[in-house]
Amino acid sequence: MPRILYLLRHGQTRYNAELRLQGRCNSELTPRGEAQALAMGNRLSELLADPASWTLYASPLGRARQTAERVCQ
Repeated sequence: MPRILYLLRHGQTRYNAELRLQGRCNSELTPRGEAQALAMGNRLSELLADPASWTLYASPLGRARQTAERVCQ
């Protein structure tokens, strides 16, 4: 059975909004970034039959973890 891999970028962070490079530095998601992550989760739930069976991997950076949590909501 073929598998499909979806790659997602983290939602907008404070540094992104300020046009700052962040590299390994971390900044929190903005309200817009949280909305983006929730929208990604909603869209994926429309595409995938059983969200409970998803396997999700995220970077250990806070912005990626925050995004992953919102996507799973």
